[in-house]
Amino acid sequence: MKWVLMVVIFCPLTLLAQLPIPITPDWLKGGDKEAGVLHSTQVQLVGNNYRVLQTNVVAKSTGFRLLGFITIKSPSYIKAVSRLYAKAEVEEGQPQAFANVVYESGGWNFILFSLPKIRIRGDLVQFTDAPFPPADEAAASRVRGRNGERQR
Repeated sequence: MKWVLMVVIFCPLTLLAQLPIPITPDWLKGGDKEAGVLHSTQVQLVGNNYRVLQTNVVAKSTGFRLLGFITIKSPSYIKAVSRLYAKAEVEEGQPQAFANVVYESGGWNFILFSLPKIRIRGDLVQFTDAPFPPADEAAASRVRGRNGERQR
């Protein structure tokens, strides 16, 4: 009899925890109100005018929700991006940028609480002054003579 009562009580709570409806009042939300606006700059990485400094730099921000809908601490996109820049050791004033940036949001949902998570991943590139010739052309230009003929 006890297990039937437990199922009757917790079954609706587990269903409520899975709903994506934000029922949290504004006074329970954190102090930083995020607008959800993502700004992006598009750069074509076609030539050899860049070099990859770090690949697969990952940063995340986590939160906590009680019963799946009462937000105690929300994950912050701003904190995740700040951690991404700190982890990659981006230098101010340098021609560096992130490429192949992926933004993921997810987390774990349990019966009494959930742990939302924001994860950002990217590759840090640095732009150089002039495009480098491909390795084959550079080697060929060293082998050729003044008049363009190949030397032995």
